[in-house]
Amino acid sequence: MSRFFTRRLTVLLMFVTAVVVIHLATIWAAPRLIMQIVMNGPHAQTLNMHNHAAFSEPITAASRTVVMPSPDMLYSMCVFDLSNGPVQVSANPQLKSYWSIALYAANSDNFFVINDQQAGDVPVDLWLVAPDATPPAKPGTVPAGSKVVMSPSTQGFLLMRVLTGNYQAEKSVVEPARHTLRCAAG
Repeated sequence: MSRFFTRRLTVLLMFVTAVVVIHLATIWAAPRLIMQIVMNGPHAQTLNMHNHAAFSEPITAASRTVVMPSPDMLYSMCVFDLSNGPVQVSANPQLKSYWSIALYAANSDNFFVINDQQAGDVPVDLWLVAPDATPPAKPGTVPAGSKVVMSPSTQGFLLMRVLTGNYQAEKSVVEPARHTLRCAAG
């Protein structure tokens, strides 16, 4: 092999290796960084949403705390921290329109969702436990009727969405419904 060819091959391999490493680091790091900002950034601190339900203002044309927020949705959220034990999540919206509760791991993976169609008229009662919890919950600590959900990470994010086609007209129904959300250390 000529020295010229060897040098070019080395440069090409270094370039390809650098591209692969940067790509993998971005794919792995970006979701985690974004979630850290969502869970611990200024908005999370302002709303005091660590193991506590928080209710953001209705979306307007000026709202941009999330990319492309929907003005037809009301958002409620909670950052759950399972490092000191389980967190209980409950809600009883009793709405005839769409609502959902989604749970996200610290890397932004969605690991659990329940909506109005799945819950029916039954209140949501979840017991979130850490990934290393063995057993998932101590006998007698999980209230009867609660569903145990194992989070893939110790910290995560809960997002509740409530559909409202006309907020001003539906305010007296949708606001009390979304304020049934509770997120508290168990």
